[in-house]
Amino acid sequence: MSVVTMICFARSGGTVLNQCLGSLPNVIMLSEVHPLVEDWSNGKMSPRTIKHQAKNWYQIDLKSSGFVESVLELEEICRRSGRQLIIRDWTFGGYFPFDKNPSPPADKLLSLETLEGRCEVVPFCFVRDAIDVWISLAMRLPVKMQTFFVQCLKYAQDIKTRNIPVFKYEEFVRNPEGIIRQICRCAGLEFSDSWKNYISYDKVTGDTKFDRLSRGRRIGIIRRLPRRRLSKKKIIEINQCEEMKRANELLGYPTSYYGVERESVFSAISEKCNRFISRYPSGLIRMLRRWTGEQNTIYNQLAFKKSNEHRGK
Repeated sequence: MSVVTMICFARSGGTVLNQCLGSLPNVIMLSEVHPLVEDWSNGKMSPRTIKHQAKNWYQIDLKSSGFVESVLELEEICRRSGRQLIIRDWTFGGYFPFDKNPSPPADKLLSLETLEGRCEVVPFCFVRDAIDVWISLAMRLPVKMQTFFVQCLKYAQDIKTRNIPVFKYEEFVRNPEGIIRQICRCAGLEFSDSWKNYISYDKVTGDTKFDRLSRGRRIGIIRRLPRRRLSKKKIIEINQCEEMKRANELLGYPTSYYGVERESVFSAISEKCNRFISRYPSGLIRMLRRWTGEQNTIYNQLAFKKSNEHRGK
């Protein structure tokens, strides 16, 4: 039996696809695991380690430690029990510096390289337009545009060099069932309508905290969303970035910010309000109460004045 490995960069829809695939029958799915995470944990039960997820999500006590050994032990358990192991790789950690990473990023698909020759691996890649990935990531992390697209290009080149099957986030949100069927055929997974129960699947890491939910997660359904609006200065900077153009060309995307539909001005303002509400709910409530209280006071004063005027007549 093989180990299905889902390669997916940050802010590319990996969490929702994780939930869909994890909802399929006879599947054990690990979320955002990586050799670097196993090294950082030093054998401790961190939520992002294979041992922790196996025990807390599937009640499986692994005796092994380390990335490869834990994968091999869990794969053997899956083989004996007739289940399929799927790994969602923490791809971002292989290409970007991280606080806990004492060394520079490997700039390669480290999980695949580590497992090569130790077990049969069936990889597939879930990608998104690099422009939208950067826009979404920059809202959460202090990532410099040039640095991001340089690393994103290395990621795209690695995918192409390895000839990994690619599925696009943009096609998934238009036709989720169709893309899930294609992934199942590619990876040898059993397809089932149970993927539709993805919203209740909680054995997952990533974009799951309410105060940091993305637009797609907040609306609660899988659908296509227009590109976020940016300042003209940022748009010019993006469109002049050669690394962005090369990365998007490799992955089959337009090489201009204006290549896809943008959100309306009203939607952009509404989104900013939603982010404010989600981050500062108590402060907003106090502000609304104060505002409505002031409006009520003004209204009462005007009504009292009109009443007195009417009596005078």
